[in-house]
Amino acid sequence: MSDIAFRPATPTDVLALCAIYNPYVETSTVTFDLDAWTTADMEHKLEAVDALGMPFIVAEIDGDIIGYAYLSTWREKCAYETTMENTIYLRDDARGMGVGGLLLEELCREGASRGVREIVAVTADTADAAPSVRLHERHGFVRVGAMANVGRKFDRWIGVIMLQRSVGS
Repeated sequence: MSDIAFRPATPTDVLALCAIYNPYVETSTVTFDLDAWTTADMEHKLEAVDALGMPFIVAEIDGDIIGYAYLSTWREKCAYETTMENTIYLRDDARGMGVGGLLLEELCREGASRGVREIVAVTADTADAAPSVRLHERHGFVRVGAMANVGRKFDRWIGVIMLQRSVGS
């Protein structure tokens, strides 16, 4: 595998980020979004993550974006300000190559350096989200809960699994 480089996402990346994310929206239960994101939606997410002072990073091989990850607000209450929720998506042809683990570790390092103490992952409790659960567990996330039937997509009720990892003190 070629060398993977990480860098902060920029507004010029939004087309590539949408191209990675939208197939998940349209064909899977790994996201509870029902409508594909526009570039304006992705720009808004970039701005929101930046306003929090949290990382939004892309993984590249030879300048080609193959994945991204970011940390965002877990809950709105002030007492949760050092707990963030992670998001990670890979281009389909980058899955199974170890990129997800490298990207997740980089995200955890970046979060810890910005004062994050806990990272929460919320994944669908479905077969197509099982690789995400396994990825998080391989990288030190522990299952801390589950909720049944909290989302509805493709005419069925879907639950979630919550995982957590401590990254700071």
